[in-house]
Amino acid sequence: MTRMPAQPGCDLYDHAIDWQPFAGIDNLELSLLEVDEPRGVVDLLVRFAPNKTVTLHNHLAQTNMFIVQGELCMYEPDGSVREIRAAGRYYRGRTDDAHSEGGGAEGAVVFYSVRTDGAHEVLDIMDDDGAVTATLTMDDIHAAWAAQRGMG
Repeated sequence: MTRMPAQPGCDLYDHAIDWQPFAGIDNLELSLLEVDEPRGVVDLLVRFAPNKTVTLHNHLAQTNMFIVQGELCMYEPDGSVREIRAAGRYYRGRTDDAHSEGGGAEGAVVFYSVRTDGAHEVLDIMDDDGAVTATLTMDDIHAAWAAQRGMG
């Protein structure tokens, strides 16, 4: 079987995606794709601004990701670079792992799949000292889902 060649300069056709700001976290926009309450799964696309980081946070639910476009820079709580994740790569996230992240020189678009396993709390937002300032819950996600679908 012959493999297809790589597509040079393949840019994501994203102008039709309903990007929304994310309350409490700057330098990104998101689009909720599906909220599957019975299975406890939330799928979303996130678009990161170029060369900017988002607020320190901690995933309380299993969060897996696929880098669709650009590169995603992962940072330790002290701001040092942990890892650069390139487009085309899949990662299984860890819980209880405080970090920040942000787009590389051209930004990034990342597909996330959050598996809550029935938990209500999804993400802790933290200050620079690692203290929790807010917690994102499934109620917040449902409200965003309703607003995005014009039902909120």
